[in-house]
Amino acid sequence: MAKEARTEQRRPYIRDAGRSFNGPADMATAGTGMVLLALATGFVIGFLVFLLMSLVNWLTALLWGIGGAAAGVPWYSLAVCTLGGLVIGLWTWYSRSRVEGLETVMGEFKATGTYRLRGGVGKSAVSFLLPLVFGGSVGFEAGLTGIITAACCWIRDKLKAAGLREMHIADVTIAASFSAIFGAPIAGIVAGAESAPKGGDVLEEPSVNDYDMRRGVKVVLYTTAAIGAFAGIRAGTALFGGNAGLPHFDSIQAVAADLLWVVPCLAVAYVMALVYHASRVGTAHLAARMGNGQMGTILKPVIAGVAIGAIAMAFPLVLFPGEEQSHELMATWTTWTAVALLATGMLKAAATPLCINMGWMGGNFFPSIFAGVACGYGLAALTGADPMLMVTVVATGFLAGVTRKPLLTIAILALCFPLDGILWSGLAAVIGAALPLPRMLRVPDAQPRRRPRMRKVNDDAR
Repeated sequence: MAKEARTEQRRPYIRDAGRSFNGPADMATAGTGMVLLALATGFVIGFLVFLLMSLVNWLTALLWGIGGAAAGVPWYSLAVCTLGGLVIGLWTWYSRSRVEGLETVMGEFKATGTYRLRGGVGKSAVSFLLPLVFGGSVGFEAGLTGIITAACCWIRDKLKAAGLREMHIADVTIAASFSAIFGAPIAGIVAGAESAPKGGDVLEEPSVNDYDMRRGVKVVLYTTAAIGAFAGIRAGTALFGGNAGLPHFDSIQAVAADLLWVVPCLAVAYVMALVYHASRVGTAHLAARMGNGQMGTILKPVIAGVAIGAIAMAFPLVLFPGEEQSHELMATWTTWTAVALLATGMLKAAATPLCINMGWMGGNFFPSIFAGVACGYGLAALTGADPMLMVTVVATGFLAGVTRKPLLTIAILALCFPLDGILWSGLAAVIGAALPLPRMLRVPDAQPRRRPRMRKVNDDAR
């Protein structure tokens, strides 16, 4: 009896049931139910991500494709981005809603086990769409992950209120969202593991959660949700036609002499990371000086819009998340000069934190990948070395320098580069994340919002 008590204490599974499992069949039934739930949740999330990204692409094509062709003026980008900044500023002030960065979403979920939107789903969806449609140099991932995680946390809490406390839904949303957004299941698994709520070997959510699982079981659910999300976005693509997604590059054809350029590629990636973090710190300081009053809230996005609109008059690919622009570069980079490619990548690295800190909220993964691709092609045009080697090393090294997370970087870019590029991609990710930043440019840890303290209720009283 004592041995049974020790085993149950060491491996809590379904405390709500008030008993241990009755043999392998009982355990398999519970496990199968959780796996199927994770798979279904992942599929729905994947399909929802596909619909939202398709809506963004449709609105962007309407404004920039049809509208730009009709206007036919060289300053169209300046006009649209300035107008976009004004709309974003007014919307942010009067709706009191804004997209929160991916690190904030993951940080709050990891610390508290839940996440809630400011202003509700409708307002958050508009806040997500505006920066992307008006051409902001920001990615999809921040807004999508926040909206989906909050929605699934809400569903989970409603199920618990109905007495289904064994249902874990929100825990797999980070994994499913990453898998769907980047089209890479491994990225979702790594992101889910990194964002799991704290608690040692047993992952336990605070307060309302009465279902505890060991880390190994959670990883199985992350994997299942990631596969389901990948299937969901593939189903959407098959039914309605697909988004561009991350680019898939050809194999590296480098000769021995080309390998000498790996170190210069890493140096360029490091310089890009310094540019990114310098822009992040500088624009954050400017935004803080302008404050969060009415004037500051409205004026900051306008300033950012003027800046990126003016840059886009000479370097149009600085705008937008970067996924479709990466595909465009793959087909046309040989028609560019090396200076134009390198300038586009460097300006993109500076433009993304400018947008994020000045009110054009969004993610930094897609724009960073594009910036690395542009500079990689620029080095290839400058040196004549194998372009795939240049792109692999620069893009991976820069993204790792931005995120400071080599495993997540490798997971996101796993489907971009073929197997013969994994060695160079992994090397660049480790070095890019390890290269030191000056103290004044270091990225602080995400600080989750304070969560109201909840009164504990005795299990017997429930």
